[in-house]
Amino acid sequence: MLAAHHADDAKKILKEHAHEIEVMLLDWSMPDVSGIELLRDIKQEKVFEKIQVIMQTVMSDSQNIQDGIDAGAFFYLVKPVTPALLSSTVKAAILDYERKRDLLKQLEESKGAFRFLTEGEFHFRTVKEGDFLAVHIAHECPNPEEAILISELFANAVEHGNLGLTYDEKTHLISENRLNEEVEERLSQSEHRDQFVQVSFRRLPNKILVTVEDQGHGFDFEKYLRLDDDRVFHNHGRGIALLHTIFPLRYIGKGNKVVVEIPLKNTMVYN
Repeated sequence: MLAAHHADDAKKILKEHAHEIEVMLLDWSMPDVSGIELLRDIKQEKVFEKIQVIMQTVMSDSQNIQDGIDAGAFFYLVKPVTPALLSSTVKAAILDYERKRDLLKQLEESKGAFRFLTEGEFHFRTVKEGDFLAVHIAHECPNPEEAILISELFANAVEHGNLGLTYDEKTHLISENRLNEEVEERLSQSEHRDQFVQVSFRRLPNKILVTVEDQGHGFDFEKYLRLDDDRVFHNHGRGIALLHTIFPLRYIGKGNKVVVEIPLKNTMVYN
């Protein structure tokens, strides 16, 4: 663990260890410049943009929280912070960092397998299979690093939809570092063995439509389309809101089916 008491020290450490740091715990109040100013500064540099930032502060009003999120803080803690909550949040940040790192690595290595595909239907059972599909779909989009966020919908369809994990259950599993273990256990159970997520891909002249449907009971999706003041303090629950700020999401019926619209910059002409 590396520690700095001033912004200049933090910048020096970041530059020296840029490729080693996964998570940064940042205090809003610092002796020289504020933590929010430092965060805005470092997020402008590409080498630091993937670092998960946990913002720690005594300020808990909505505007302060929004300022932190806009600046690039993915997790938010209001003092006083218990050791258990801090540990849970750091674990969640590391888990999220490692998953995104692996997805981006796959994205770099993908070969554009869907280049000539205009329409298709896919089935998968596991989060890993969903990630594989998300990578290939993202590769066909103008900004693949943004489009890869559809993997959040795929993972939710497996974990919450088909396997029935509740929000609170996932919170505890992440804090105990047992999420993957529980998902694998449920996948092996007889009632889940034949379940799958169905994804439809359709390329239109000006956009790509991705439809995701699981075999679960649905959920109250409306509140997850925005990042509210309560959920910002949790160790998960941001994926749908973040994706919705980039691409329009349209949930259908009870919530187990959602359509994502990804605009295409260069329109294609069909004969």
